[in-house]
Amino acid sequence: MKKIYTLISVFVFTSSLGLYSETKKENQVLDWDSERKLFIHKNVTLEELNLKSKTNYILDHFSIYSGLEENPMTISQIEGNLKYLTLGYQLQKIESRWKNIALTSGTKDKITEFYPRIIVRVNAPYAYSPTEYIDSKVTLKNTALTIPPSESNGKWQSELWFAPKWDVPVLSTFAFERIIDTATCPDAIYHEYTHLITGKYLGNNAIGRSLAEGLSDYYAASLLDHPVLYTHKTCEAVKRQLLVSTFRLDREIGIYDSSIESDFKKDFAFIPSLLWQYRQMVGAELADVTIFQAIENTNLGDRFFPEFINTLSTSLYKELKKRNGEQVATDMVQKVEDSVWIPHGVYSKYSRKKIVFSYLPKTSIKVPNSDEKSNEFCGVKNELEFYWKDFSLEEPTLRFYWNCNQVKIPMVIQIEQSNPINYLLDSNLRFINGKLRFASLSADKPNPKLSEENQNLYRQMYQYVLENYFYRKSMEKEIRLYFDSNNNNRIDNIRMEFAYLGNSKKRFRYSFVPVNGESY
Repeated sequence: MKKIYTLISVFVFTSSLGLYSETKKENQVLDWDSERKLFIHKNVTLEELNLKSKTNYILDHFSIYSGLEENPMTISQIEGNLKYLTLGYQLQKIESRWKNIALTSGTKDKITEFYPRIIVRVNAPYAYSPTEYIDSKVTLKNTALTIPPSESNGKWQSELWFAPKWDVPVLSTFAFERIIDTATCPDAIYHEYTHLITGKYLGNNAIGRSLAEGLSDYYAASLLDHPVLYTHKTCEAVKRQLLVSTFRLDREIGIYDSSIESDFKKDFAFIPSLLWQYRQMVGAELADVTIFQAIENTNLGDRFFPEFINTLSTSLYKELKKRNGEQVATDMVQKVEDSVWIPHGVYSKYSRKKIVFSYLPKTSIKVPNSDEKSNEFCGVKNELEFYWKDFSLEEPTLRFYWNCNQVKIPMVIQIEQSNPINYLLDSNLRFINGKLRFASLSADKPNPKLSEENQNLYRQMYQYVLENYFYRKSMEKEIRLYFDSNNNNRIDNIRMEFAYLGNSKKRFRYSFVPVNGESY
């Protein structure tokens, strides 16, 4: 009996080793089921991953590491590991998609080829700086991030980090700690890879800004052809969380607020959701291509509105004109304008006839200063010179000089509307508000090149502005530009009025003749 028991034990043990070995050799990845709209397990072979090394986890343009190890992961580490295999598989999938977008767009840039290879770190520690990766006192609540290129031994190297854990801010010391292993979240992988592409054109400093973040979310959703991200269907690890808010791109969004350009955390969804609506209007393939073309032609530091919207509409027009002719292009651009952009408070140059700036004068205009009291010390010349030609949607600041004899004080009127829809005539626009300020921070100091007499005159003018134009505490004055019209489609007169300044009805009122709305 003892021998039989021993033989059975040995048999069971060796059989279990065989089973373990077989299980370990079964390689699976998460792959998207487009019909069920979720990720499912799919068997793959290592050959399907197109490894470029027989010993380490190296792909065409990626080297995948565990944490901060010096060498890429070994083949034995990745065999049978769902997370590691999914990461490499999905990186190559999004890389292939971007290569196709680039080819279709007509670009000559090989945007998916990175030399040296991108370093990808799974099980990465929290990062807070591109140059100093670890600090026990600082933990950003990131689960994945793209680190802009940093120099090492004369080479510039980008990195993608996928951290295994995210503590809920404020509640991290309680039982609400959430665990998300983002290396197993293909939508997060797509998001981070897109940063590599946009960083080439928008600048690496754009990573973390609202435009780059919105583009990464858009392309993550577009690759899935599904407007819901970061849920248990697109990321298995999410189902282990206690607190999750679904990120949907197909929800109704409000009006653009310029503050999202500086603080995108105020509204993560606006930009990708608006681009998703654009995609639904023009079609998936055309949207992906024209949005990339807009990225390619966007300058460093450009905002989502108005620069990016202008560039995107231009890309749409040119691409459709090339494919289907000018009339189709014109009709679609206007349809997008009326159905997508304008209802959400943004618009492109193709709506210039609907924008108040198209009616403003386009030249510098001199008008007599209607402040009769200033004539006491302005004996020869007393006029205001307005630089309307520099006053535009992109820079809504009207600059002017107060010319007194041969001395000038530069001033500005900064229009305050943060919501672009306030510039549309169709929104029953009757006036816009602004603030009058000195153009210079050192306006109290006259130009030392002036004669002593003119320096004294300048000081008189400065003091006069302080006492008669500005509110003492704010050092500014409210200005209003009125648009007089007999109907909704034409402006007949533009009136500029300063806020209440004493009893004179004449003082600080000026009129300007508008243009016909054709120029922009």
